[in-house]
Amino acid sequence: MAISTKRRPAINQGIKEIIESKNLTANFQQIVSVSRKSVIGVEGLIRYTNPDTGDNVVPSEIFAAARAEDLSLEMDRTCRTVILEEFSKVHRDNPDKILFLNMDTAVLEYSEGSGYLFDQVRQNNINPRNIVIEISEINVLSNSNLKRFVDTYKRYGFMVALDDVGTGFSNMDRILLVKPDIIKIDISLVKNIHIDFYKQGVFKSLVILANKIGALVIAEGVEFEEEAIQVLRLGSHMIQGFYFSVPEPLVDGYKLFSNNKIALLGKKFNEYIKMQNTQNRNKNKKLIDIVNRSVMKLGDKRRDDYDKVLKDIVSGCETMECAYILDSAGVQISKTICAQKTSENNEKLIFYSAKKGTDHSMEKYYYPLSEKRRKRCMTEPYVSLATGSLCITISTVFFNKSSDRCILCADFQTDEDFYNIELRGPVVNPSDRLDPEAGIMRTTMSEELITDRLTGAYNRRYIEERLPIDIYNAVTNNKPLSIILIDVDQFKNVNDRFGHLAGDQVLKEFVACSRQYIRNGVDWIARYGGDEFLIILNNASETVSKRVAESVRTACERAGVRYEDKTVRFTVSMGVYTSHRPGITIETLIRLADKNLYAAKKAGRNRAVQGICDTGPKQSPP
Repeated sequence: MAISTKRRPAINQGIKEIIESKNLTANFQQIVSVSRKSVIGVEGLIRYTNPDTGDNVVPSEIFAAARAEDLSLEMDRTCRTVILEEFSKVHRDNPDKILFLNMDTAVLEYSEGSGYLFDQVRQNNINPRNIVIEISEINVLSNSNLKRFVDTYKRYGFMVALDDVGTGFSNMDRILLVKPDIIKIDISLVKNIHIDFYKQGVFKSLVILANKIGALVIAEGVEFEEEAIQVLRLGSHMIQGFYFSVPEPLVDGYKLFSNNKIALLGKKFNEYIKMQNTQNRNKNKKLIDIVNRSVMKLGDKRRDDYDKVLKDIVSGCETMECAYILDSAGVQISKTICAQKTSENNEKLIFYSAKKGTDHSMEKYYYPLSEKRRKRCMTEPYVSLATGSLCITISTVFFNKSSDRCILCADFQTDEDFYNIELRGPVVNPSDRLDPEAGIMRTTMSEELITDRLTGAYNRRYIEERLPIDIYNAVTNNKPLSIILIDVDQFKNVNDRFGHLAGDQVLKEFVACSRQYIRNGVDWIARYGGDEFLIILNNASETVSKRVAESVRTACERAGVRYEDKTVRFTVSMGVYTSHRPGITIETLIRLADKNLYAAKKAGRNRAVQGICDTGPKQSPP
């Protein structure tokens, strides 16, 4: 971009006079949720016009002049006053809309304990819960001042956004320090993101980080439709930029909070996703056909023939990077046969092909097939240790001439994102800042990190990261939260009598029974440890939780696991607790459910005991 030599308009009016007269104009730029099909709020921006020439003066020049005269704090407060006074004109008729308000963090040491901003907001009859304080890290001098300021204003009810993330001074330690409600990803990452795979990777990583810490994501500086579609595809909850609107003075509330482009973009995004899904299905089908044909060539061969056959398979397929064969235990029993072009391009010493005898039992392309009923697996994209390229692996079970169970693994290079894409809904209502659907623990997290490998339920890590959010939402929205702690009765006897493999099948069957009676995307089940499980029912009353517990208990009692021509019967005991109490902790919640579980066992097992308060449990019919 060429640098303009045109001189900026001078500030003929004194800074002190500007502050005293409030000779500033408030402009507002829309922040849009495509999934909610609405403008969820606006960012307040300040503008100054030279009264002599009528030229606009860039805000940075105003603030620089204020700093030169040691009036930064006064200018910052004046700007906020002008913006709040304008926003208050439309706030009464739009009580669910949010104002994003910039804070000059260079003045924190003078203002972090004053409560001045809180008083400004209240004087304009605006609820602090309707305000998002935007913090830019560029001018933050003291982490301790920043931390005290954020904690103070969060207690008042304000939300906090971290601005300019992904560029310059936005360090990861500041994200952990501030624990923002919202992360605004900088324009430098958004610009041309639809043609830049590196930017897409960084953007997605920031989205995953935000989801894991309970923050929402706004993509700033979106100018074109292609950029908007890409940031939505990568998980952005909201969008801000010239594509939707330029900053403008307030004319009327209806115009401020409406935009005809939202529905159009939503329609185009859905069309894009459908097209991508169709293309991916077709591409996947072609790859699976290749693997199936390869398996047919291997089916009548012995182990000694594998290397020769694999060479023919790889050399005859332009899209296959390499192939290798594992035995039923995940140990490699063939060479890794790579395409010639792959071998020539691989010059980095950290990438090399696995050899015969390598144990692959912990790899994502093997362990799903350790269950005998699974015949095929396709991984998500990952970096191949054999080639250093982004690839997917399709692994398929086949039986060789000696009737040995073997697994063909075929790697295919990809530069596309095969992840399941979902359009996440942002938080519109300020009292619902951490909307579960917005995705603190959506599928953007790595399933391997949060899933129990044996049962497919969530694991202890998921409990520790998700349950605090559910508790927070229950308290914030004044909704009940129900917990069911389950123990498989006499599980040790099952293992001793039928063997541990039979016990594993019992645990899987229990999870399958439970999933029939919990709401997908709302409730969840996790393995607490050993044969103990946890079911969380969001916004579920005592009556609902009692009904769910009884349905699961009855289903388990009726179920039977077939193992080696025997039917293994099992029952479960349950402790049920429904919380309406603000401030309850995870430890207390689980302790109360465990108390009821103990009562269920003591009463003879195969029953659910429910408690609503600490005064004692009540038993549901066995």
